[in-house]
Amino acid sequence: MFYFTGGLMRVVKYQRVSTSKQDYENQTKALDKQIELLGWDCVGEYKEVVSGVKDTRPQLQKMIEDARLRKFDRVIVFALDRLGRKIVQVVNTIHSLEECGVHLFIVKESVDTSNSQGKIFANFISIFSQLERDMMISRQKEAIDRIRTNGGKWGKGKLISQEQRDRIVALRTQGLSYRGICKEVDVSLGSVQHTLKMQSIRV
Repeated sequence: MFYFTGGLMRVVKYQRVSTSKQDYENQTKALDKQIELLGWDCVGEYKEVVSGVKDTRPQLQKMIEDARLRKFDRVIVFALDRLGRKIVQVVNTIHSLEECGVHLFIVKESVDTSNSQGKIFANFISIFSQLERDMMISRQKEAIDRIRTNGGKWGKGKLISQEQRDRIVALRTQGLSYRGICKEVDVSLGSVQHTLKMQSIRV
């Protein structure tokens, strides 16, 4: 269900930019042009600045929290890779928004998840995400077998479930800190670090 302000669709901009001022300005121009073309009402902006190899995204987490409060109806981004470096990050973000009744519009790829073509696209990248996840599980099993063979321990001797690993990846994708993930999932810091390393998510 969508909510409107003055008959207009409420949209927010999500921008993940480098430290370059030009990068931010170029994205802003493209997003503003699309919003004006579609006649939407821009009610907010979430800007993430890329810093080194870290991939913390507090603004993404804040946006998803606001989506749960139904503060807007749509999210517009410049390109698919603005949502994350890994496919699983993109898929988790799309699913989190859809669960809140919020659809996504991607300018560069001309994708709108509110229509059938957009839904097909979302399902398509979900398939690749599953393949990526299956590869991660395979690598994790191999690592666990090696640890057991060598008499070692993982995560202070406590093996975590696949459900916990999926939760760790999803929370990190949303920008939650390591400590926050440990508390939320009830696992050790080592388990969080190992899971994200196996998933090849930069931290």
